[in-house]
Amino acid sequence: MCLLTLLVGCEKQKYEDFIEPDEPEPDPINIILYSDKDSKDVDSGDNSKDIDEGVNLLINGGLEEWETFWGPERPKGWSLPSNEYVKRDKSAHYEGIFCAKMQSLEKGNTARLEQKIQVSPNQKIRIRFHYAITQWKDKGARTYCYFRTRSAESSTISTEDLNYFYDANTLRIIRGGGYGLTYFHHELNKWLTFDETIEVPPAANYFAFGINSYYGTTIYVDDCWITYVSN
Repeated sequence: MCLLTLLVGCEKQKYEDFIEPDEPEPDPINIILYSDKDSKDVDSGDNSKDIDEGVNLLINGGLEEWETFWGPERPKGWSLPSNEYVKRDKSAHYEGIFCAKMQSLEKGNTARLEQKIQVSPNQKIRIRFHYAITQWKDKGARTYCYFRTRSAESSTISTEDLNYFYDANTLRIIRGGGYGLTYFHHELNKWLTFDETIEVPPAANYFAFGINSYYGTTIYVDDCWITYVSN
């Protein structure tokens, strides 16, 4: 009996801070693809007629190509500030073979997927990707993007400066869950679509597209697109 109590206690200690005992993480294979009707309920609207699908400014936006130069595997063209929290996954992809599974296992650490691209000032860009959340905790997940005047991180345009260019709702397209939303919609076990358009600030020449997944949240990301909006 003592040994059994000890084993149960160890199991609880191992998982209690990440996975709620009464809400285990669902099998990602059970993620349901959204229907066209469902996507309209989540997207900001059907603006496909106003968008030039054009060339994807992101390299390897489909997250199909993964490579290892040093340390953990990473998707080609992307940077992973926290490599250990972003993994290649083929059990829950939206299209193709692979997607990125983002899951922070430690408090205070963030799973982050990021890619920097060159953009043209005053042009509108469309940001579109698919995501599915199987577990949500506290802050959950959101976009966390930057505009920069130059390639270097030191040239990042501050949030304070962006507040002069965007209203609070628009700013949340790149620092939240979409127009007016602080975090992503988190209907569990379902592929959803983020699809928003934002104007590049006059001083910006680079855009660092990023997604953050915070401790206790598991999100799958696939098929990321950034294109210019047609005039």
